[in-house]
Amino acid sequence: MRRGDVLSPADHRVQGDDSDPVNSSNKELTAPIEVPMRILAVDDDPFILEIMPLISAKAGFSELTAVASGGQALELLKSSEISFDCILLDISMPVMDGVELCELVRQMPQYSETPIIMLTAKRDIAVMGDAYRAGATDYVAKPFDIAELSDRLRIAQELILAQRDQVRQTNTEYKLDLAPTYALKLPDKIKVEGIGSLVDFEAFSSYLSQLPAKQVTDIQMFAVVIEAIEAVDMQLSSRFFAPLLQDVAESSAKCFKPDQTVMAYTNNGTLLIAVNSVHPMLAIDIEAKIENAMHANNSKRNADEYIGIAVSVGGPVQLRSAKAERARIAANQLINLADTRVLDKQGRKVAGLFKR
Repeated sequence: MRRGDVLSPADHRVQGDDSDPVNSSNKELTAPIEVPMRILAVDDDPFILEIMPLISAKAGFSELTAVASGGQALELLKSSEISFDCILLDISMPVMDGVELCELVRQMPQYSETPIIMLTAKRDIAVMGDAYRAGATDYVAKPFDIAELSDRLRIAQELILAQRDQVRQTNTEYKLDLAPTYALKLPDKIKVEGIGSLVDFEAFSSYLSQLPAKQVTDIQMFAVVIEAIEAVDMQLSSRFFAPLLQDVAESSAKCFKPDQTVMAYTNNGTLLIAVNSVHPMLAIDIEAKIENAMHANNSKRNADEYIGIAVSVGGPVQLRSAKAERARIAANQLINLADTRVLDKQGRKVAGLFKR
């Protein structure tokens, strides 16, 4: 199995260049969505609150509630008998900004996986990173294109439907998918305590696609692969495999500043890392730091199951592709580099045997 062959990032329908969005668009909107989606919009701008229900209804979503502050939003989310399926948050709000509000919403069990779309005039790489680390799933810059926002709402709708299907078809226990053609099945929603930089792959793709062109060159990307992950997956029980993935993410996060890093697992167990840093970093140095951190954690846990497990790091790669293609192209490049690193290390071991 080639790692790149099973990579299937979500299509975020981002078109065009990195120029600022316009207030209106001639793009024709599709027919209204048949399945209702209850939306909560939070913005301190009275004009936005006034037009948001109109835009939402034109996109086919007529059930929208608008409030003017984070405090009102939290009160509504905690007390309302009606749950919301999607949340739109402005970032620049007094008292409680959208990033802080997003983080608080994510702490509510009923909204831990609800799509959250940030609506903001701030198109800065640092602010965007804060938003995604806080739990945002998408990001739309103001003044926003009506058709683009409509597309984002539909993407959120698709995510909701996918989550509902997954709940109906599977239980919460992690199970291996041992089909004739082996395909790795990751545990759902891998979380690392204290590491907010780990997001799901759809949010990671959205983050990369939304980065402003003037700052995108500041991002360095790396891939971390568990060597022979298919064999490791089959060897370890589900009770140990999910913590192993968490350990890799936690050990990787320690190599960078938390406020400069966004990470996600692909569907084949590769950890992708986007680092906001202009200082050059070497993959081989990062690899050594990750393995040292993993060995230290292993000693603390006294877990014999992890002995002998190694990782390889590919990168760095810079984002040079069009917005919609950034995640896919960068991920495939990084996975190839990481796999090459694995083969290089195996070759050195064989060469050492012959020298003896």
